[in-house]
Amino acid sequence: MLLVYTIVYILSICLYYMKLNGIASGLMITLAIFLYIIEYRKKHRIININGLFALGFIGGFGISLLKLSKLSSDYSIVTIITIYVAFFSLYIGSYFCSKNDGFVPSKNNTNYQVSDKVQERLLIFLARLCFISFIVEAAILGFIPIFTIATPHAYSTFHVYMLHYITSLYVFIPPISIANYFLNKSKRSKVIIALSFVYVVIVAIMMISRAQLIMSIVLSIFVILMYRVLNLKKIRKEYIVLGIVLLFLFLGVYVFITINRAHSIDYLNGIFEMKNESMPIVITQPYMYIAHNFENLNYMINTIFRFGFGRRILTPLFTLTFIKKMFPIVADAPIFIIKEELSTKTLIYDFYYDFGILGVICMCAILGYIGKYLEDRTYNLIESNSFYKNNYIVVLFSLFSYYMLFSFFQTYFSLTDTWVHLIILSFICLFVPVITRENKL
Repeated sequence: MLLVYTIVYILSICLYYMKLNGIASGLMITLAIFLYIIEYRKKHRIININGLFALGFIGGFGISLLKLSKLSSDYSIVTIITIYVAFFSLYIGSYFCSKNDGFVPSKNNTNYQVSDKVQERLLIFLARLCFISFIVEAAILGFIPIFTIATPHAYSTFHVYMLHYITSLYVFIPPISIANYFLNKSKRSKVIIALSFVYVVIVAIMMISRAQLIMSIVLSIFVILMYRVLNLKKIRKEYIVLGIVLLFLFLGVYVFITINRAHSIDYLNGIFEMKNESMPIVITQPYMYIAHNFENLNYMINTIFRFGFGRRILTPLFTLTFIKKMFPIVADAPIFIIKEELSTKTLIYDFYYDFGILGVICMCAILGYIGKYLEDRTYNLIESNSFYKNNYIVVLFSLFSYYMLFSFFQTYFSLTDTWVHLIILSFICLFVPVITRENKL
């Protein structure tokens, strides 16, 4: 498979350098789809680490080869090699994990399932905590983003140091409630799922955050797909109709949030600087949100004059320990981006920034190993119906899978909110069952 990946990748790059951008892009996107299909056919897992990373990262890179914006520039050979080794290393890391055999739960531990009451209490506590955090932020900052007028960056300025990471935890309420439903399958669980989505939509609208709305919905879909992966042929028509209705409702909320972010079409077109100025915004916006991140990566690789040696990757540690507040120099690393308004970057941006290609190889291999471990553990638990720990690891794996699918968009593993989310979910996975077994919750 890696041999096919290498040959097709090189062929696509050759076509790109021959200025056959359309063919090169199509071939690279086809390669990404092929890699996903190969991974899916191994164990029939719709949500899998290698396949999602191929779709998000290699597929996103394929789209960027079109070079539709005036902000685009030719990719250097170092950039081409860096992007190539990213998927190669992640695959190798996952391969070595799979050689250790998957986690097999013990049948004697099935009685240690987290109770319905504990699951509901956790959801209520999480909802209250996020709402209180949101209210405190609004009180400190003196505004709520949805009620601002002609303020394009209202959401990005709605951020109280450390507190905002707690507010953003609300995105996990729907996927957790769905995971609970697949264990209980009660009418009460269905009501909780409906209320959790209403809660998320309201908060996302209040903060005019499209990213958090998308994240919550994608995580929920991932959880559903993982539980229903063996029963896709048994999905009833009413579920399909419900899915279509929810899709249109989501699009409506997405458009509403977009309008209230005060980003007019003229404003966006002025930032995107498309070569074809008559291209509709429904094409240019998603294209730039995917393709320009690779342009920023290429710009950084060609511009950087010294490596950060951990300053970028360890920024969350410096933030959470308040070292960054006391000694700002520890995180003093300039950001190399083409345009200030387009600041998103790929997953490997900070890996290269700190340690070059070697950093990309090592970090991607580590992520591949960890991701494969979570994947095997999650599916083994689902397929054996043995939740001796709890069902929250499904949500944790969904979050990791989300980062893989959207690897074209952001340097997730060097963001503080990512660390907070992973720590909180890991804490729930590890300690909620222990507390439950000891009858302390």
